[in-house]
Amino acid sequence: MKNIRRKTYSVLCFLVVLTANAQISTGVGGAASVLPNNSTSNTNVGIGTTNPTSTLEVNGNIKAKAGIFTNSMPNGSIFSSYDERSAKCLVFSGGGSLEADPNSNIRMLRFYDFPQSNLDAKSLLYLVINDRVGNERLRFSATTGGFTQMLVSDKSKAEIMKIYDDGNENVYVHFPKANSRVVIGNWGNYLPEHKFVVSGSAKIEGNVLTDANIGIGTSNFTDGVTSYRLSVKGKIRSEEVKVYNTWADYVFSPSYKLASLKEVESYILKNGHLKNVPSAKEITENGLELGEMAKIQQEKIEELTLYLIEQNKEIEELKSQVRLLLATKNSK
Repeated sequence: MKNIRRKTYSVLCFLVVLTANAQISTGVGGAASVLPNNSTSNTNVGIGTTNPTSTLEVNGNIKAKAGIFTNSMPNGSIFSSYDERSAKCLVFSGGGSLEADPNSNIRMLRFYDFPQSNLDAKSLLYLVINDRVGNERLRFSATTGGFTQMLVSDKSKAEIMKIYDDGNENVYVHFPKANSRVVIGNWGNYLPEHKFVVSGSAKIEGNVLTDANIGIGTSNFTDGVTSYRLSVKGKIRSEEVKVYNTWADYVFSPSYKLASLKEVESYILKNGHLKNVPSAKEITENGLELGEMAKIQQEKIEELTLYLIEQNKEIEELKSQVRLLLATKNSK
């Protein structure tokens, strides 16, 4: 019975001393001990350390099922500076210290919960990750009822990628570096000139605009000294093709010199094709230009029309002469 009373008395003394002094340390891992009474109002607790600098300081690993960190300042808070706001609104900080003071809260991974205040019109959540030399590599931020932003940066803090929504359904994703590539359905090991690669079928419900060239089945856009905006290796099927080109109405100009049919015959016998019309050899070697060929064919149609008109005049003249001869013969 005396032992029980003695233990109870010891526990009561421990609680009294704890309440009076409230600084507990386990040193380097031994049983809990109470520091002597002193004149300070230090209320810190240390585990594995004899000099705790925070409310709870643990020199070792912590094992738990969950961790809840709450440091939410109320909306309408007043801060004297952005530094004060950051210091008071830090919810979580982890990793190596980014300042000379090893006890600094400014560490590689930080999460802030900024309220609406004299410095911010809207409340803001802010998550940032720095590398060991202090360069920001990832930032996620969003305002209540406003924008959302995620920014990834390189070793010199230059932007690699940004996703941004202004809060009004206006969203963009940009990759500002010249050698940026987007690869879907495969790995990103394409040459730098292929900025966007889809391995598989792709569907675009809208216009496709380019200031350069489009190649289908080929990456070659030149033929001789001529460059083409659209180059296709294979067959093309279409309901209509519209070509802008000059036309052959110059044939009907009074100054146009129409060759005689005898001259046309002579040219065909010598060259095996009509004048101004490419030969079979030229078409085989250089291809057929639709716009130019349509104009040449129209030129020949208009020339043929002039020949028919001229022949019709001659026929009408002959018919007139025949009627005159018949009339003269009948009158005798």
